[in-house]
Amino acid sequence: MGSNRLRPILTTTITTIIGLIPLALSDPMWFPLCMAIIFGLMSATFIALLVVPGLYLQLTPNK
Repeated sequence: MGSNRLRPILTTTITTIIGLIPLALSDPMWFPLCMAIIFGLMSATFIALLVVPGLYLQLTPNK
């Protein structure tokens, strides 16, 4: 179940981050917005792939 979600989440996150890096470095006006998007994507990916499944395993009863 988790492996089915891993590839699409990582693919879209990595391509978006790589696409935003040149924009962030090209013009100082775009730097804050790009950094906010990049770090938001990284933290959301971390939460979606590690924290949520970990909490699910901890909070569901074993049957």
